[in-house]
Amino acid sequence: MKHGGRWQDCPACYGPSTTVYNRYHRWSGRGIWAGMLAALVEVTPGGLQLIDSTTAKAHRSAAGGKGGRTARP
Repeated sequence: MKHGGRWQDCPACYGPSTTVYNRYHRWSGRGIWAGMLAALVEVTPGGLQLIDSTTAKAHRSAAGGKGGRTARP
């Protein structure tokens, strides 16, 4: 079982994993993430902020095979 967000697991529309990492690193250096969390603190009642994401990767055969059942000799 793997945990955490791996760069190579991001959707392809975000670009190569190195691009995703470079964006994250650049945004961290500019304080983008800290600013977003500070903004969330201001608008969230009760002082509790949570960020959560869950994905389940299924093998392509999990949706069923191509065609129908074929009899094996």
